[in-house]
Amino acid sequence: MPPAGPSPSPTIVTASAYILPNAVALGDFAFGDEPIVIYAGERLRWVNADGLAHQIVADSPDATDFRQTEELSPGGGEQSFIMNKLGTTKIHCATHPNMTGTLIVREH
Repeated sequence: MPPAGPSPSPTIVTASAYILPNAVALGDFAFGDEPIVIYAGERLRWVNADGLAHQIVADSPDATDFRQTEELSPGGGEQSFIMNKLGTTKIHCATHPNMTGTLIVREH
């Protein structure tokens, strides 16, 4: 019998959160009109679809595993985080503080 090959790693579900085009003018709707909901064990992928650079920061950094992104470049800059800690935090852009939203990490 041939030796067993390596086991495939489990697939991690990725949930993308977008910084919308013209985000600065959208203010409270810069991340959409609903809270960003991620489930424990998923990868949160921030994607900057706007024409300006942004850095997203958690208002309550101990509430979830998300603290902040690096500066996300315009037109597609992205960064991902594995989310395991359940909780809720308000979020905002460090560069444009009027851009606000809510991030919720829930159990499945």
